[in-house]
Amino acid sequence: MIADGKGAMRNNHGPGTSRIVSVLLTLVVAATLAIVPAAAVRAVPGEDIASKSQQAAQVAQEIDALDKELAVATEAYNRVKVDLDEVSAKVDATRKKLDEIKQNLRERRGVLNQRALALYKNGRTSMLEVLLNTKNFADFLERADYVYRVAESDANLISKIKTTRDSVAELDRQLSEQQRQQEGLVEQEAAKKYQIEAKLSDRQNLLNGLNSDIQRLLAEQQQAQRAADQALDQQAQNTLVDAPEGGLAKTALKYLGVPYHWAGAGPGQCPTGEHAICFDCSGLTMYVYKLYGISLPHNAAMQFNRAIKVTLQQARAGDLVFFGMPPHHVGMYLGNDMFIQAPQTGDVVKVSKLSSRSDLSGIGRFTK
Repeated sequence: MIADGKGAMRNNHGPGTSRIVSVLLTLVVAATLAIVPAAAVRAVPGEDIASKSQQAAQVAQEIDALDKELAVATEAYNRVKVDLDEVSAKVDATRKKLDEIKQNLRERRGVLNQRALALYKNGRTSMLEVLLNTKNFADFLERADYVYRVAESDANLISKIKTTRDSVAELDRQLSEQQRQQEGLVEQEAAKKYQIEAKLSDRQNLLNGLNSDIQRLLAEQQQAQRAADQALDQQAQNTLVDAPEGGLAKTALKYLGVPYHWAGAGPGQCPTGEHAICFDCSGLTMYVYKLYGISLPHNAAMQFNRAIKVTLQQARAGDLVFFGMPPHHVGMYLGNDMFIQAPQTGDVVKVSKLSSRSDLSGIGRFTK
């Protein structure tokens, strides 16, 4: 069950719920039971453990489908957010340029006003006045040339003011168009968010439909899974003790247990403010790499596109592992068939076995 950026309603069920349900699904397959409709999740008294496991398997399938759907929707949300940031940067640059042009326009108008004031105070000089005040013909030519150049300068100044005015008008038009595009992106972003929230609500309703007996079974399995997770976490730490290039991976392990939240990107970057720190999958890898001076986009597919591709045999601790094509999930390779990930809604940052995944689509490396 993969997702990067799925919704906020996670506190009603503990970490590892999806993997626990998968264990129950295995029991169902072994018993060769048929899958029942989702409506049958609400058990009636007297049902035996096989029937309850059958119901849990159905919920697991539906959660899997929602996880994958939300993973795609969330990556689309992250991409729209990247595009929105780029448009905002362009708008800021255009406004700065517009301010500079307006300042230039004010300065040029000031020069023209000063020139006009001087002409008004002194009276416009005619060619006759120039001729009457000259000492000789050479003096007349010199003065006439001066008068001509002043008049030509005024004409050029007026032309420049008009050109600047037209430039300002064109920039206003461009800015208005960019603003319209930005508003459209904001609307798309909001629509994605509403879709995610609606699907999360459906998912929460499914989980709430489990009866008390199923909750007890999940709690028992959860306890066993936590023990397994702790053992795997310890194994990962032991693996990295002597790793020569394990800085990134060791840093990532510091965030074990941090809650997953769609669009989460680290301390103070949890969209709903529900947690002081949270991550989604690409948010975790982006944050850890940023600590080492490497800037990555908050999007699994975009990280994949920018990475230097390596084989599994060449992979080393700190490389990123990608899943799906185009990638909709990403984690960090730790070595020894292990990787750390922020998996999905209701879960936490954890270590997992790479061999447990069947959708590995690539491994990437980044350098400064």
